[in-house]
Amino acid sequence: MKTWSVVFLIVALAVAMAPAFAAQKTAPGVPKYDPTTEAVFKGTVEAVTDRQCPVSGSMGSHVLLKLGDGSTIEVHLATTKFVKIYDLVLNKGDEIEVTGVKVKFEGVDTIFARQVKHGNDTYVFRDKDGHPVW
Repeated sequence: MKTWSVVFLIVALAVAMAPAFAAQKTAPGVPKYDPTTEAVFKGTVEAVTDRQCPVSGSMGSHVLLKLGDGSTIEVHLATTKFVKIYDLVLNKGDEIEVTGVKVKFEGVDTIFARQVKHGNDTYVFRDKDGHPVW
């Protein structure tokens, strides 16, 4: 009987601690995702890069998006690993629609993507409240 109590205690602790281990580690100063400022940005892919990113806390996928007015802005998608699970492949010249929030990050305007539409496909990176789903 004592063995079952120990097993139950270990399982209970593991369940209670899981959210702490699952939390994304982001650098201090990373802006919060504010769903009330969400907007849709349409443009053309200029470049796609994977690099160490303080937003995702690991290797992250980023898109340089050329907007209709000719300006460009970096879009933070998600961890590279998560984007690869989606099998999302973007190429220079692809037209996409990004739903997300525009923030000032590391001194420049940036978009934190909640979802991306590419052709007939929609890829979701954050829930409606802006919490990462990766």
